[in-house]
Amino acid sequence: MTSDLEQLMSGIRVVSWDVDGTLFSYWKVVAPMVCEVMGAGAAQGWGYVARQVDQVWQFHRTVEQQRRRRDSAVHTASLERFSDAVRWEREMLDRALVTIRPRRRATALMDHLAAAGVAQVALSDFECASKAQRLRLGHYFVQTYSCESLGFWKPSPVPLARIQQDFGITADEHLHIGDRLDADGAACAANGCRFLPIGRVPRAWNVFNAICAASAPE
Repeated sequence: MTSDLEQLMSGIRVVSWDVDGTLFSYWKVVAPMVCEVMGAGAAQGWGYVARQVDQVWQFHRTVEQQRRRRDSAVHTASLERFSDAVRWEREMLDRALVTIRPRRRATALMDHLAAAGVAQVALSDFECASKAQRLRLGHYFVQTYSCESLGFWKPSPVPLARIQQDFGITADEHLHIGDRLDADGAACAANGCRFLPIGRVPRAWNVFNAICAASAPE
């Protein structure tokens, strides 16, 4: 561990991990996801797949719009109509995740933290326990958290504050690791906990975010 990382870890009692894009690379999951979608198209018809993909796009667009509101609160009523497509997407992703390896830098740090006795939790926008299990990382986490279930998307500081409340720690004793500066990094800045970026958000996702930002809020 480098001296900079040792300094960042000084006094840390709990580390929370983002999942998508942090514990695994988006690029590594693209090929198996495409295979899953191709299989779904062959089995269920391309019209069905096209409708599901469109609904998944609309779902994530709505989430990003909610994320940009002042309080970043989850508005469940606006998301309920996408439930079938979201379930379909998660099934595709679950099957894809078992075929890839998690990010090496992440697993090396997780091993170090486990050896040092630092509690580790997962904090993702959506349910992440199944993702951790399929990545073969579930044993590292003493708890998993979903921002959607907590009622606030990152960059709200509320999910981080919930972890601190549950573990009886201060913000200065909490390190969060994630890939999005506008979500993970901004949440840490608002909360006061420490932040370590891992991974890089794909350029295509930045384009998607720009489209969402230019769209009228729903």
